[in-house]
Amino acid sequence: MRIACPSCAAEYEVPDAALAAGPRLLKCARCGHQFQAALPGAAVAEEPPPPPAPDPVPEPEPAPDAAPPTASATPDRPPPSRGPTQSMPIDPPLPRLSDAPASPPDRLALAGWIMTVVVVAIGAYAGFAFRGEIMQAWPASARLYQALGLS
Repeated sequence: MRIACPSCAAEYEVPDAALAAGPRLLKCARCGHQFQAALPGAAVAEEPPPPPAPDPVPEPEPAPDAAPPTASATPDRPPPSRGPTQSMPIDPPLPRLSDAPASPPDRLALAGWIMTVVVVAIGAYAGFAFRGEIMQAWPASARLYQALGLS
């Protein structure tokens, strides 16, 4: 079923199975508007009204003997800052290379390199020690041993 966002008119293809259980709250990927959608023939609930704004707190009346406030009086709270807001998250600063602790050597990688060297050394020794049997079983290897001066 094709559904259009009532706010920005972006169209989406929604499977009927997704709406078979009843109306669902959908969120537009383009504008972020939330709306309800249902299969044709099913009643769609009206969008809930936004929550009412809280009542403003009344300011206390000044005492009759108090002097009227002046422009140079300091406010009870600091002025709003122009710092980051909730929509602008603060990313932590990236560490400098000199600040990063030295990582310990990876023991698994070191063990892998040692095992590789051991396997190659055993293969080279076996190729040297059993060269007669290898040349007899595989005659083409005789040229390699002859080129290496091991025949």
